Amino acid sequence: MDKSRQKDFARRIAQANKTELVVITYDIILEETDNAKAALAAGDTGEARTALKSAQKFLGELMSVLDYKYALSKRLLNLYEYVQRMLVASDIAGEDRGLDGAKNVIAGLRRAFAEIAPQDESGAVMENSQNVYAGLTYGRGSLNETNLSDGSNRGFLA
Repeated sequence: MDKSRQKDFARRIAQANKTELVVITYDIILEETDNAKAALAAGDTGEARTALKSAQKFLGELMSVLDYKYALSKRLLNLYEYVQRMLVASDIAGEDRGLDGAKNVIAGLRRAFAEIAPQDESGAVMENSQNVYAGLTYGRGSLNETNLSDGSNRGFLA
């Protein structure tokens, strides 16, 4: 993933609530899976391996935060384990083995969580982060983003 995409995800994460964080995590997994497929098609197994490891890391994070007192968590774990197996199989083989199936599972989950995300009124998970407003000014051939806070409360409060 290139630096501009990392910045885009960081901006989204800074203003996301709990459900939106899950959607963003799915987006990252989907993007890394696409990157792995493209790298495998180009014959670059090193780049593919890096992308697959990154997708596995984010999938592992989703698995680690499941709350097993809900029956849905057990079903999600089964889906995550399937996706994990497909990512590992592609990584070991150095070829596309089931990545489309893994992407379909994650894309379906992403659609479901994106649909319920507007109902989550828990507020942003990160406190004291800067608000970014897009569309206030336009540069030549680009959209400029502007931060309207004074920056006095950035980061952690001691």
